[in-house]
Amino acid sequence: MTTTGQQIASQTDVVIPPSQVTCPACGAHGAVDFYDCGRLPVHIGVLWDDVDQARRAPMGEVLLSYCPRCDFVFNRSYDPDKIWFEPGFEVALHHSPVFREFMEGVADRLIENFDLHDKDIVEIGCGCGWFLRQMCRRGGNRGIGIDPTVACEGSEIVGEGSVRFIRDYFTAKYADLPFDFVGCLSVFEDIPHPQAFLQMVRRMIGDRRDVGIYFEVFNAYRALQARETWSINYEQCNYFGERSFTSLFSRCGFEVLKASPCYQGDQYLYVEALPGAFPDTRAGLAEGEPAVPAVISRFGEIHRGKIEFWNGQLAEFRRAGRRAVVWGSGGKGLNFLNALPTAGLVEFVVDINPDRQGKFVPGSAQQIVAPQFLTEYRPDTVVLTNPLYEAEIKQQVHELGLNCNFYCI
Repeated sequence: MTTTGQQIASQTDVVIPPSQVTCPACGAHGAVDFYDCGRLPVHIGVLWDDVDQARRAPMGEVLLSYCPRCDFVFNRSYDPDKIWFEPGFEVALHHSPVFREFMEGVADRLIENFDLHDKDIVEIGCGCGWFLRQMCRRGGNRGIGIDPTVACEGSEIVGEGSVRFIRDYFTAKYADLPFDFVGCLSVFEDIPHPQAFLQMVRRMIGDRRDVGIYFEVFNAYRALQARETWSINYEQCNYFGERSFTSLFSRCGFEVLKASPCYQGDQYLYVEALPGAFPDTRAGLAEGEPAVPAVISRFGEIHRGKIEFWNGQLAEFRRAGRRAVVWGSGGKGLNFLNALPTAGLVEFVVDINPDRQGKFVPGSAQQIVAPQFLTEYRPDTVVLTNPLYEAEIKQQVHELGLNCNFYCI
């Protein structure tokens, strides 16, 4: 069976005083604090070699604020000095067939839409380089990936194309690189000053009007509407919706060609754009006295309801002597494991990413294991941290010869 925890708190609106923090997406004052998540591990991509290190992992405060002017959500307690990105940081998703098929489709679409054949492509925050290799292999392009977590710098041939990896942060010092296309996937959420960063990218492009742009981010407003409170993490300081995302590009001097939710259940948002003639400094900004959406103001109360529900569910697992594992060590999993009394009940977290296996979760300190480990451990309960992969996970568990109850957080 599959059980989804539902919030059980009341839906009464709460009154929250405005903060005086400047919105990093539009520069307006008057952001409204609506969700104090407390302390969470600062990284979802940094895992630990033993239990003691994991328990001492650095933590950070998460206080979400909403800007009524541009619809942007951000963690105003975010401290960039707590964050470090270096080799060993691991959040790759291409090990999932579902995700891999989606990203291959994105690569093919961009190559067609922007005529990317024998072109120069720059990817900001390329990670392990999987997507950049796809773009260069499929289109015969020359790629440059810039990311402080790059494991191995250097160049390689991929099909009819080539890629070069640089271990660094993307800054204005790379303005002289040749590029016909700029990509940035699942990175813009982690940049603490998104407007300033996007303005820098526009200045680097200069007078060229034919440089294709593709940015893709987590669709945070959908998550807020769907009450996915486990989707909040410290590493991600920016939470975009379609309005805040697309209007930011217009204000920073880009012509948005296409913008839409994408991936399973609209999990992500993307923008395809070209450099525009002039910035639209008022794009997407509300006039007058904008209201705070009810789903925003109630988010903290909804999360408290989910905490209450899962405290009861875990207590029932203990009483029944259940042997439970959590499947998924990404942001949702880390949030769930650290927000609840999982110690002593959940010993292992399953993840298909081989680079995360054998490590320990920050904070709650469970060990991450491969799916094959379950044939030895023999759990009777699997808690799924991301329902997008429910069918894929159930199939893997079935192929391992296990009969388990499934629960989605």
